[in-house]
Amino acid sequence: MKKAAAALFVSFKAARAIPCARPLRRDFMIQSTLDPGVRRIDFHPAVALDDRLIRTDAILLHRDDGRYAVDFVDARLPEDPQGEGLLQIAFRQECAGIFAITAADVGREPRMSAAREVWRHSIIAVNANDRAEVLDALDREGPIPLRAFDGLVATSRDCEEVLYAMACEGSVHIDLSAGLDDGRAIVSGGSLGLRCRA
Repeated sequence: MKKAAAALFVSFKAARAIPCARPLRRDFMIQSTLDPGVRRIDFHPAVALDDRLIRTDAILLHRDDGRYAVDFVDARLPEDPQGEGLLQIAFRQECAGIFAITAADVGREPRMSAAREVWRHSIIAVNANDRAEVLDALDREGPIPLRAFDGLVATSRDCEEVLYAMACEGSVHIDLSAGLDDGRAIVSGGSLGLRCRA
């Protein structure tokens, strides 16, 4: 029987697709992509240690406050149960530290559900007119609550869908910490907002 290929995660913050078959890692990658404090995501599949190659599948986050290796405490690889390979990568990449991430950290609500809802729109292509409407409103008004956009912009499709898709591409940022249900989540310009307007 042929083994199924691992799922790949693609993000505007990563230089290449990252293998991400496990749900915990996938949710973490989605949350990191939508987090404005994370500037870049790197992947290091393995490291040489004492004349042997150790598979690590290491994730490195380049954040506003430094570079960090991510230790998925509840889901370490059998090849690196003590995290030796991860520690070596963190040292070689001059990381500021290691983030110990548990399933409870990633599953914290309402952030996890909000991130999943936004990410469902990552495959939607945003047309130029809708993008311009949203970015112009943000230029005029500054950060805006999600529910206020309907009165400020005229988009060709549902405004929330446009905003979610733009968050997935980095054109806008949506604060997911309070969830999306009541529309109070604040939308602000994203890291790619200026580039998307050109």
